Formats: sequence, structure tokens, C-alpha cells
Amino acid sequence: MTIEQQKIDKIFRLTNREVWVVTAGTPQRRGGLLATWILQASLDRESPVLMAGIAPNHFTRQLIDETGAFATHLLHQNQVDLALKFALGSGRSVDKLAGLRVSETETGCPLLKDALCWLDCRVFARLDTGDRIFFWADVVAGDQQGKSPPLTEQELLQHVDGEIRNQLIADRQHDIEKQKPQHNEWRQNLPALLRPA
Repeated sequence: MTIEQQKIDKIFRLTNREVWVVTAGTPQRRGGLLATWILQASLDRESPVLMAGIAPNHFTRQLIDETGAFATHLLHQNQVDLALKFALGSGRSVDKLAGLRVSETETGCPLLKDALCWLDCRVFARLDTGDRIFFWADVVAGDQQGKSPPLTEQELLQHVDGEIRNQLIADRQHDIEKQKPQHNEWRQNLPALLRPA
């Protein structure tokens, strides 16, 4: 196993309902969002694969489709404000990366330099299920800048006031309602290769 593969494997061992910041971009446009549907999708530590489930209405999903790449970031437990920057609002109307220390990954994605750790991912498969678009991606690089546990969804919710918590819940419910008809249609018309035997 290479050093890079060992670093990536070490990052996967940190996960426990963590929140991830997902970024993507082109030279002209960039965006990011807060996600919890990020999973290690391969047991082979020499060929790490990640799966991300992103709502189809998000600007970042559009950027992932355009570029075929995305970066994921785990945050330090004290980075609640940074997490909220990516959880609220739309990248269509505001540059969520403005004012942050950002560089670029090998695949051209925005990289949050102050995050706990990051993974650079190149998409090789995509499945639209109506309420989520699932991307399977090879993890091509990664690094860890700290040893603290990552920020989790429950920790995030414990550190926000009632108004922000209600906004996060309302945004999630909006996504659910917006995608429900497409997801139901997808389920009713499952491709043969996805039907149970």
C-alpha cells in the first residue's frame, strides 16, 4: 500500500455520521454544500472509492456533472460556522468559498485549506434516483491536517440556535418535497439491472 493510500484509508476510519463539505468548480464558477451522504464504497485500500449522494437541485451537483470531479472535506469540531456557511443558501447566488483559504486539487476542485482533512475524487459512475444523484468516484488524493474527531451532524445541531436549526430542518424538508415525485417515478420504473432477483 502506498503512502497516499494509507493516508486515504486513515481518513475513512474517522467517519461516524460526520458532516462533509463537498466542493466542485470550474475556472469560472465554484461551489460547495454540506453533506452527510458520503460513504466509503470500496474495501480495497489500494483502490479507494467514495460514494456521494447529492440532491439534484443543488448548484454543486451541477458543477460535479460539468467537471466529473468533487472534493470532500471533514471539518474540525469547532468549525460549526464554516459548516453553516456551506449548509445555508445557494451557490447560485453567493460564492460560499469567498474569504476562505482555498487552493485547488489535482482534479481542479476548490480545496479548503483549514479543514480537518480532504479527499479529491474523480467520478466514474452516476445514478439518478430522483431524490439523490449518487456519484461513485475514485479517490485520487487526500490529506489530514489534524488529529481531532470530525464535526458530526449532532454536534452541529447542538451548537446552533433555534432559528438556524429550524432553517436547516426547513431546507431539508424542502429538498425532500421537491424530489419526492421524481424519486417515486424512478422507483416505479426501475431499470432491470436494479430490480431484486
